[in-house]
Amino acid sequence: MIRKAFKVGDTITIRRTSHAGTGYRYALVRLSGGVALIDESIESETEGKPGSMAVQSFTFQFLHPGQAEIQFAYYRDVKEVLYEDVFPYTVVTAEAAAADALKVGGWGEYEPLTEEEKTIFQTCMTLKGVDYIPLLVAKQLVAGYNYCYFCMTRSVTLEPKFGFAKVTIYAPVKGEPMLESIVEF
Repeated sequence: MIRKAFKVGDTITIRRTSHAGTGYRYALVRLSGGVALIDESIESETEGKPGSMAVQSFTFQFLHPGQAEIQFAYYRDVKEVLYEDVFPYTVVTAEAAAADALKVGGWGEYEPLTEEEKTIFQTCMTLKGVDYIPLLVAKQLVAGYNYCYFCMTRSVTLEPKFGFAKVTIYAPVKGEPMLESIVEF
């Protein structure tokens, strides 16, 4: 569910967490393509407590269309280095992104919900027994829109059970949106 396509000018912040007292930290070891590191910061979750968590934040901006790659390493010294996988990103111009969004039949990226998408979800989800909490949504332009919501689930029982599900809803151009499917995993 990690977003892998961005427009020129978009920024992202990647965070890494470690125990502050161990001496381990993260470092950027690979940055290629049209992307630049524009900010780096370290914050301790609880100042002055040994062994507290430290959060390193790296903010990047995409500068040119094409492919970009980012990679981190977790280290304490040169003898103990753990390299993460390389994160590949596709960078497109705003015009190309707008043209892709208008293609009929293609699914968009998973993104945070807008107020309209929250309303559509709430209209269709009248089920009892399980709460569905939408986290992200992808859209598909058809004769109306198909929405695929990535949700966290919680059973409405004395001892709730948690999980995840994909909820698909169809919203026609005219008429009420309809629940199409729920796939739990």
